[in-house]
Amino acid sequence: MFGRVPDPRDRRGLRHALPMVLAVAVAAVLAGARSFTAMGEWAADQDPHVMAQLGVGAAGRPSESTLRRVLTAVDGQILDELVGALLWTRTALVAERRVIALDGKTVRGARARNRGGRDARRGSAKSVSRGEDEVDGPARVSSLMS
Repeated sequence: MFGRVPDPRDRRGLRHALPMVLAVAVAAVLAGARSFTAMGEWAADQDPHVMAQLGVGAAGRPSESTLRRVLTAVDGQILDELVGALLWTRTALVAERRVIALDGKTVRGARARNRGGRDARRGSAKSVSRGEDEVDGPARVSSLMS
């Protein structure tokens, strides 16, 4: 899924594939990371098997600065649509209603080029039923790599 997000980075000197960086970022957020620093720490602390499931290869794990640069440069609208579509397929009906908990953030200093310089926004969503989050981390995130 993340393979459909256009990579805004210059092709020269790329160390990490965009789908892998996005999968690591999503897994970190699903695991509770609430900042770029926390995402980088989460990635550094994970078992190699977990990172392999997210597509991390010989180039190594993305650092906090890599995650920050990529997430502030990528087209947030496209990423939002793809993640939203994936999460929609993971929801279930609860009392005949589809329930999704939403959270959104503005990335400090990030400006959307195609939105007149307004703040770039990022969001997250979780399917909720029986009072529990139904997201279980990297095992489901590995399907995002295609």
